[in-house]
Amino acid sequence: MPSRLVEKFMTTELITCHRGDKLRDVAALFAAKPIGAVPVVKKDNRLCGIISKIDLLGFFLPEYLELFSNIDFIQDFSTLQSCNLDVLDSNLLLATDVMSYEPPTITLDTPLLKCAALMQKKGVELLCVIDEENHLLGVISSTDIARAFFGKYLG
Repeated sequence: MPSRLVEKFMTTELITCHRGDKLRDVAALFAAKPIGAVPVVKKDNRLCGIISKIDLLGFFLPEYLELFSNIDFIQDFSTLQSCNLDVLDSNLLLATDVMSYEPPTITLDTPLLKCAALMQKKGVELLCVIDEENHLLGVISSTDIARAFFGKYLG
């Protein structure tokens, strides 16, 4: 079986943000696009962090995320849905306030099975593909990996 490397299956049309971007703009990206995370880059496209949907939710609902780990305890989700996100209207909250500073990264020559193992170990669904100077080249998601392995079964 031929080797399946990241370079052939990664996504290169990226949705990114910068550390100084308003958090409401990042939240709008999640609302508008079917993405699980947004890489945070410097002006020269060097990776400096990542914001996942869970990071963003955890920033506003930290006490609830702990409850979600044991869903059997929760009897009434309606009380949890009353979270007020009006704080996002503030210009004070920036991407840097929420981002994870050490996103899991890989290189172009990483095998897809190693990516899948890394995702499982780190509990993420997206890995950032970088070069030797930390420039963001693309991302590989669990969906990309599934397509690589199961795409031949498409109608």
